[in-house]
Amino acid sequence: MNSQKQNTEQIDIKIEHILGNILRIGVIVSAIVVLFGAVIYLFHYGKEKPDYYSFVFNPFSVNDPIGLLKDVFALKSLEIMKLGILLLVGTPILRVIISVIAFIYEKDLMYVIFTLIVLIVLIYSFFY
Repeated sequence: MNSQKQNTEQIDIKIEHILGNILRIGVIVSAIVVLFGAVIYLFHYGKEKPDYYSFVFNPFSVNDPIGLLKDVFALKSLEIMKLGILLLVGTPILRVIISVIAFIYEKDLMYVIFTLIVLIVLIYSFFY
């Protein structure tokens, strides 16, 4: 029984490392993407004189993910920065999905249910 407890603890440690790495990598990748978009933006518009007399509202929406990806591949700076922000927001969602899989693997039904509820709330809040 003691070896089973040690095995479970080793699995928990591995899962914690995986989840930590997902968060770390997600934040780093999203920061790099946003920085890349900002560099492109400054390269194109950095020397323009800003117009402080008129305000153009540009809401952040992702109604067309295919169009967003096309604009990213066309190196449109604002769209690249949007992608970076989406990656940053998607990182915790990926972490919760991995947690659900880990709890299913550990056969811990109570945590599977709780984590699925958290996942549903996250996804709902992301789209609405």
